[in-house]
Amino acid sequence: MSKGASAATLQKQQVISWADVLTLTGAFLFVLANVTSGSVWLLRAAAALATVAVLSDWKRLATIAKVFVTAGFILCATSEFLLPAGKAAIVERALYQGVGFSSFLSVLGMLRYAVGRSDIIRNAAEYLMSMPGRRRYQAVKVGSHLLSLLFNIGIISLLGQMVAKATEGQDRQGERRSILLAAMRGTVLMTIWSPLGVGFAIITQSIPNLAPTAFIIAAFATAAALILVTTFFHTEVTGQTINAVLDDGDRPSAGPLAITLCACVGLFGGTLAIHAAIDVSPLVASLILLPLFALGWIVYEQRVPISGLAREVKGMVGNMSVMRTESAIYLSASVIGATAVVFLDGRGDFLAELNQLPPSLLAGLCIVAIAASALLFVPHSIVVVFLAQLFGAAAFGNAHPMLLALALSLGWAAGIALSPISAMTITMARLTSTSATTIVLKWNGAFAATVMASSLLLVLAVSFF
Repeated sequence: MSKGASAATLQKQQVISWADVLTLTGAFLFVLANVTSGSVWLLRAAAALATVAVLSDWKRLATIAKVFVTAGFILCATSEFLLPAGKAAIVERALYQGVGFSSFLSVLGMLRYAVGRSDIIRNAAEYLMSMPGRRRYQAVKVGSHLLSLLFNIGIISLLGQMVAKATEGQDRQGERRSILLAAMRGTVLMTIWSPLGVGFAIITQSIPNLAPTAFIIAAFATAAALILVTTFFHTEVTGQTINAVLDDGDRPSAGPLAITLCACVGLFGGTLAIHAAIDVSPLVASLILLPLFALGWIVYEQRVPISGLAREVKGMVGNMSVMRTESAIYLSASVIGATAVVFLDGRGDFLAELNQLPPSLLAGLCIVAIAASALLFVPHSIVVVFLAQLFGAAAFGNAHPMLLALALSLGWAAGIALSPISAMTITMARLTSTSATTIVLKWNGAFAATVMASSLLLVLAVSFF
């Protein structure tokens, strides 16, 4: 990209809309309500601001987001007027959860503003790409797993651009595919445990008896085991060494990678520290820390003077708009899921009988349901929201919170790998000029099957402890 194009992009990001201001204010009120155990009116005000923000940016929303917002609005209004007070309160609490998810995704836009133009992260990726032979696949997979804590699926696009530049004019499609698959698979497995992932936020917010810190440790150990298992069975050949920038063949420095990993550890530790210090959920802790971290990263890397901080803050707030569609979907999905649970609860003893099934069977069914819905072009995230609300506060979730949380997080990862409409698959399809179904079924099918089989064995083992 030319300097002029970069400047134009940056200038566009620095335009703050009313929707951005409303979203930021709503997020602040949501945090304030949780930190101070404040009045429910703070949550209601946050919900109102989040809703108005979505409506004020209606034209920019994707069609699927408009469908979800419309359905959520109708169901929320219907529950308020037609349901008994107790059941209406369930839907109202789900709306507040949705505000939290929506605020979290919007704040991730701030982090993307900081790391999306980072030379440090680009140099860290170059170091991973400089590894020789089979070690490159392993390095990119593990490195993407860790770097995606900050960059999320952006790491796939970054590596894709670097591979395309390095192999321009050459018939090395297989090599490009292998490196991008390594990046995708590492990023998929990161979603199992990352406190900066929306899946983690949904799970920890929906299971009252779950200890978030213990879950992070268990989920991280699970992800590490899956990295070893899937690398053993599914290591791709990446061909010759690729170096997209250095012409003299010198190996890039490991320094940028070390800096990035230290930043990841700091962000991870800071989130847990805030969670423990003021007794708030990891989601609220992330809402507090992420804007500060993003600004700190910009100041550290760009050496921004005090006089330039206002411009960077403006850019961060303006970049919240890149997550508007996702924010609108999750704001509504929580309400839709809660309404479905309320409906099922009114069907006699259905939920009570469902919760009486063996825990291992319920956990396995959750994983299979999420993966199957993904293959059928149903957004896996919506199914996870529904299952979390269905079981989170019910007998299964109360008695086996860790088992349910692991099942949902493993199902989330499998759903991403198997979904033709997931953001990762769409990004891969664009970078490789390949259909999404080919990526899901032919390229990633065996990997996803290994993840599924390992996940089912794991929940079976956990259910006996």
